[in-house]
Amino acid sequence: MKQEGDRKIPKVKNEMIDEEQRNLQVNGKALHMLFCALGPDMYSKMSSCMSAKKVWDTIEPTYEGTNDVKETKIGLINLSYKNLKMQPDENVMKMFDQFSVIVNGLKGFGEVIPEDKLVRKILYSLAESWDV
Repeated sequence: MKQEGDRKIPKVKNEMIDEEQRNLQVNGKALHMLFCALGPDMYSKMSSCMSAKKVWDTIEPTYEGTNDVKETKIGLINLSYKNLKMQPDENVMKMFDQFSVIVNGLKGFGEVIPEDKLVRKILYSLAESWDV
């Protein structure tokens, strides 16, 4: 496959080897999935990209942020985790929903907390009315 800038010029089908055909198919599927996931504004900006890697490299900083942004987000989520307390006017389900959002946010950034620590955190976060 010959390459000109961002565009790869495909060979005639007879000249392609199986691996090149598979790479083209995989790239096409990945592009399709990425384009389906993008909103209309972002799609119009990315539709001219010919490789899934180029699209991903362009949108990744927008949605995930730079390393500094990721570290800041992790710090804020950790702070929310540490400060989690059940409010007097809050029921258990509402507190657990908030807890789940925080834990899922940490998992999304690759921070996994052992289940026993999660259970203890929930128990310690309950309001005093739950003390036995």
